[in-house]
Amino acid sequence: MRTLLLALALCAAATSGTSAPRSDTNAATQVVVAPLPDGSVARPVALARLRTQLRPDQQVGVYRAGVVCVSPYALLWKQIEPQFVNFDQIFGEELKAAGFKPESDPGNLFADQEHVATDLQVGGMIKGVDASYCGDLLHVSGKIRIDVEWQVYSTLRREVIATISTHEMAEKSRGMGGKDEGRSLPQLAFAANVRGLLANEAFRKIVVAPDPVMPSAEAIAATQAPIVLAGQTKGTVRIADAVGSVVSVFSGDAFGSGVLVSSDGYVLTNHHVVAGAKVVRIRWSDGLETPGEVVRSDKRRDVALIKTAPRGRTALAVNRAIPAAGTPVYAIGTPLDPKLQSTVTRGVVSASRIVNGFSFIQGDVPVTHGNSGGPLLDERGAVVGLTDWGVPAEAGSVLNFFIPIGDALDFLSLKVSG
Repeated sequence: MRTLLLALALCAAATSGTSAPRSDTNAATQVVVAPLPDGSVARPVALARLRTQLRPDQQVGVYRAGVVCVSPYALLWKQIEPQFVNFDQIFGEELKAAGFKPESDPGNLFADQEHVATDLQVGGMIKGVDASYCGDLLHVSGKIRIDVEWQVYSTLRREVIATISTHEMAEKSRGMGGKDEGRSLPQLAFAANVRGLLANEAFRKIVVAPDPVMPSAEAIAATQAPIVLAGQTKGTVRIADAVGSVVSVFSGDAFGSGVLVSSDGYVLTNHHVVAGAKVVRIRWSDGLETPGEVVRSDKRRDVALIKTAPRGRTALAVNRAIPAAGTPVYAIGTPLDPKLQSTVTRGVVSASRIVNGFSFIQGDVPVTHGNSGGPLLDERGAVVGLTDWGVPAEAGSVLNFFIPIGDALDFLSLKVSG
């Protein structure tokens, strides 16, 4: 299944060489974040992820020991990396201080999880560090500059909407007090980079802009001609027989699942399964493979439509009614490995949810990576939903979320014959 926050897409080029850092660092300048315009309301922002491309043995500065700071030694990333902590808290503190809108509990604002309620999420890539330390590594004076590439991701639009670079520095001397007391040099430099982000004009325009109005399914349907899904099964189909109508979908090295919903070869799956491809490979439950053309896709609702040769296989019916809590349901797909194609799991609907402005069927049906795009079936063998995403198992609960089939049809402008 898709991991929304891996959708942040922090694609930084690898750092080359292990040359000593620049020694022409000037004195730190205080970044001033201007107040938000009168009457403006900032949208909530969540720090979702922070990464680095630095290697453990990469030199990032110079360390001088002793009272008079002589005898320079190379300062390696692995030596100061332990000081790069509590950045989520620092992000929240700087956000509040600048007048941007935090949630009441900063701990909730920066939860490292998928599908949080906040639309705007920020990811950071630490691309460079240039440090000059004096003393010991626990009590130091000196200065450090951190280069950060920030990416702002919209969960509603499901794309990175801004990439912003900051290159801020901090200095600290022994006995330094004030509001920065207790912060390490890396934490001070990170806070300066956060202020650099909050002062950036492009970032401010995004945060103070009105919440985006997502186009309705009706508005999307008005832009494309409807496709009629013909020849669906009438009546009940045994779950064992429905397996023959569920496929594995291969797009490059990735794979997911899909379901046949018309006798002329239309297959429904997730947008993130086809991953922008125009042509995919379809494998049926008996091992036969056919090429498939991606004819429609909607990234926001995470649905896609593929046309392939059905070779006389049964098209499953669709049931637009959202099952009530407690209703038994079945999922069919290809979890974890293509060799596990046609795996059937069973559970119950546990709730109906609105997440990031979209409807989902919540259930305890066991599904995992590779099930994405596969069908959720009622006891009559009709498709009621498509597998989309789930709560990680390490969170201690099996909760998975399915796109209601009515949404899939509407966002792709599909009609059922008869």
